[in-house]
Amino acid sequence: MKASFISTATLLNSARSTTARTQADLAKANIEVNKGRYADVGLELGYKTATTLDLRQQVDAITEQQKRNDLTKVRLGNSQTALNQIRSDGEAFLALIAPGKLTDASGGIVAQAAASKLSAFIGQMNSSTAGQFIFSGINSAQRPLADYEASPQSKAKTAFTQAFQTAFGFPPGTQPGASQITAAQMKSFLDGPVATLFADPQWGDNWSSASNTNIRNEIGPGENPETSTNANAQAFRQLAMIYTIGSDVGLASLAPATQSVVYEKMRSVAGLATVGVTQLQADLGAVEARVTTLGTQLDAQKNILTEGFGSLENVDRAEASSRVENLKTLLQISYSLTSQTRKLSLIDYV
Repeated sequence: MKASFISTATLLNSARSTTARTQADLAKANIEVNKGRYADVGLELGYKTATTLDLRQQVDAITEQQKRNDLTKVRLGNSQTALNQIRSDGEAFLALIAPGKLTDASGGIVAQAAASKLSAFIGQMNSSTAGQFIFSGINSAQRPLADYEASPQSKAKTAFTQAFQTAFGFPPGTQPGASQITAAQMKSFLDGPVATLFADPQWGDNWSSASNTNIRNEIGPGENPETSTNANAQAFRQLAMIYTIGSDVGLASLAPATQSVVYEKMRSVAGLATVGVTQLQADLGAVEARVTTLGTQLDAQKNILTEGFGSLENVDRAEASSRVENLKTLLQISYSLTSQTRKLSLIDYV
């Protein structure tokens, strides 16, 4: 028969040990009730912990992709808004110079409208999102188009005035020379020197700081479409051309036959430009639709993966809540027994 050592300290420490274990279990149960998952996943799952970590990493990767796609959608949306206004303004200007609406006195009105449209066009082209210019291509920190009516005089305006003076020997609007410009001379000027101003390299030298390379974004596995357009697109050059011609060629000072040549040139180019802007909208719209479709797919993948690690990590909240209440009751009993035990002494029984 073996005799065990017994003392008042042993009695007290035994109760304290039980209380400490109960407190630890209660803290663990409270965590599980609040979070809905095991307090110590590694301890509970053992080797299966690697599976939950892998699933969680995949969910985190999807979440980051969704955040990037959200930013891409903002840029695409702002681009569409600006393009829609640019196209609408182009169509309105085309309607203004439509055959049958013009008279010999329309020159001043058209010139004023062209100047207003040019200013609005440059403003739209210089739209930005989160500090990045959306029509600058990969040069997103650079303002794509210079202000045509800047002070001192912009390079673009200076180049147009010089081209006119070189062609005709006097600045735009100068009389009596302007009224003597023939239709053939004006056609030659518009098809030659003016067209050159809006082609490379003069377009880049005088107008644009944008890159020809558009931004590409990874919107999904293996998908890296262009998610922007840039100010160097042909449609934008054409719009800048017609507005510049309309505002600075001195329409009101030209003979009726010469005015007709200018109007015809602006109509033909404006028609091409508005169709071009529509195509740019369609291209970006296709990417926008694909990002939306991928968003739905990513949400579905995320839900499946979340259910996957949840089935391993999650606990029954109702069971955990019941366990909390039981442990609280047990803890109260333990406190009561400890209090009573402290009042006992083996001396009382010697």
